[in-house]
Amino acid sequence: MATSSNLGCGPLTVKYLVFIFNFLFFISGLVLMIVGGIAQGFFSSNMIFFHGRYETPAMGIVILGAVILVISFFGCCGAKRENVFMLRVFAGLMVLVLLLEFAVAITVAVLRPNIEELVKKNMNESMQHYGDPKDLVTISWDDLQRKHHCCGTVNYTDWRTTAYGSNSSVEGVPDSCCKAPVIEGCGHDIWEEATPPSQIYMTPCYKAITESARANTGAIIGGIIGLALLQMVGVWMSCCLIRAVKERYEIL
Repeated sequence: MATSSNLGCGPLTVKYLVFIFNFLFFISGLVLMIVGGIAQGFFSSNMIFFHGRYETPAMGIVILGAVILVISFFGCCGAKRENVFMLRVFAGLMVLVLLLEFAVAITVAVLRPNIEELVKKNMNESMQHYGDPKDLVTISWDDLQRKHHCCGTVNYTDWRTTAYGSNSSVEGVPDSCCKAPVIEGCGHDIWEEATPPSQIYMTPCYKAITESARANTGAIIGGIIGLALLQMVGVWMSCCLIRAVKERYEIL
């Protein structure tokens, strides 16, 4: 196989550009894993509202980051050794990942309305099990309402149809719906009031959680778009290097 000294100035430059590209590609894989991990923290903290499933877009991005680390290995070794086979494997894997990224993007766009409706349905169903302070549902709802300053799924009155909200000792909403300072029982005995009580939050939690999810998903999509552009440049440079190495090898 040809050595780097046998390559012309142009192909040699491409070789080192491919090597540098793969280093950046490796770093981007690490960044995606970090971004995916941060986003997964959001989804895991609201797991009961996503049908209790651990599979989320964030987990997909973490897996993609790990795959990128493996692909960048082939690119770095192929460029350094001017190994046509490894360069072809690298380019082929990147094209495959690009196709998968496009497929995932299309799938998410098509299924997004269904996912949002499923989240709303799960939120309404989970409210019916609110009450036990040690229960995951209670903990999740209290955390959600305190963190996002919201109350109920689409309206604070959603609590009226729940076992907790209609209980004669409550007749209201959880204390986590209350604005600071929170006093025990501050959300109780409000159904008979003619106007919405001023001491509780009016923002629907469904709106708050979907907006937060979109913000996390937006960061993921932005990362994937940037990565896709980087991948296309990498495939092009790899193909140029493969052609240069083959031509030089044939001349020798």
